[in-house]
Amino acid sequence: MFLHMTEANPPTTLATIEDFERERGLVLPGGYKQFLLTTNGGVPEKPAFPVVGHPNYSINVIRIFLGIGVRWPTTELAYAYDLYAGGIPANVIPIASDDLGSYVCLDLRDGKDRVAFWDHRHFWGTGEWRESDLYHVADSFAEFLASLRPNPY
Repeated sequence: MFLHMTEANPPTTLATIEDFERERGLVLPGGYKQFLLTTNGGVPEKPAFPVVGHPNYSINVIRIFLGIGVRWPTTELAYAYDLYAGGIPANVIPIASDDLGSYVCLDLRDGKDRVAFWDHRHFWGTGEWRESDLYHVADSFAEFLASLRPNPY
């Protein structure tokens, strides 16, 4: 599950990932943990992904995958998760952001590891979670990585 990054984060460790999980009561999927161990986030060479059902666009572009123990706090996995904790469902985890500050998320509800795009504009203005702002992207993290394409814009 290798993904080439044009800008990489410093490496992380399994112990650091497990600390993140324990502190937040989460269990991240094995494939996503391996992704963090391999890349620890960063700027992907192929950042574009399909978004099903969004009224304004069918393709979006990742600005950065979040990591653990990274240089910039706002690109920290813990920062994004903690920022929205209590406002979004506990098992919806922001893992990447776009240029407008919306997120690609792991949706671990129901024991799945789906990937969704969260258009957070309504939430940002109101603090109100709406399930209708979450758009299906892939049925698994591996499927999501396989769907990434070069930026068409």
